[in-house]
Amino acid sequence: MTMANWGDMVDETEFGFPAPKEVIEGDLKKVISFEERDEKMVKITRHYKLSKVKVPRAVAERKKWKKFGDCARDPPGINPANSMVGDSVFLTLATKKDQQEKKEDDMADKVSKMKASGQGMVVCRICKGAHWTKQCPYKDTLGAALEVREEETNSAKPPPRAPGTYVPPAIRKGEPANDNQSRQRDENPTIRVSNLAEETSDKDLQELFKPFGTLSRIYLAKDKNTGISKGFAYITYNRRESAEKALKKLQRYRYGHLILQVEWAKPSGS
Repeated sequence: MTMANWGDMVDETEFGFPAPKEVIEGDLKKVISFEERDEKMVKITRHYKLSKVKVPRAVAERKKWKKFGDCARDPPGINPANSMVGDSVFLTLATKKDQQEKKEDDMADKVSKMKASGQGMVVCRICKGAHWTKQCPYKDTLGAALEVREEETNSAKPPPRAPGTYVPPAIRKGEPANDNQSRQRDENPTIRVSNLAEETSDKDLQELFKPFGTLSRIYLAKDKNTGISKGFAYITYNRRESAEKALKKLQRYRYGHLILQVEWAKPSGS
């Protein structure tokens, strides 16, 4: 019995078509294959440009593995007769900015749904924005000022009086009585704040200290040549109670990336 050469056996595929062939000429590869279209054998020639690409060492070692199964006798590379290359899949990782934008879009959708359903708008108690107070970006800087306003509002309310009780004319409209002594400004209610950043401006200090009471004067020490803050300032209030509140709330307060140091200003003679 004569055994046929295996090379002669693979000249044609199981469908009677010649086996695909590859021809490499320099950096070009030509793949010739045959297919049946409309009951006719069609010759298809594909051209590829070869290029060298650096791959990880693990990928390079995997290419040296011995082929098995139907690909056991195939040369190096991909045989289009028994292999198919899938489409490239690119993975795009979301950045913090994309996550923040998605979070803001979700919040806007929630607000619009609540408005459409008639439940009312969500208003922040700190900055009056269309978001919940716990999600306010100014919570750390303006939160203390809001607490002070609430304390002043609660303290300004007159105590409840029994019906028929005489109410002095000075406080009949809900305002507390002011005697002559309280009308006078306290002498030198000035505090000194230090450990300020170089980019601090007068406007920043006004926004930080104004919620505690009426300001009389703000002095920010600056360099004469560059105009950059020297890191300390003096804040003068009209009333000593306002200065005490600012001193109590803002001592060791985190402002930007620094911790503020607030104390009573010493007399100029000392």
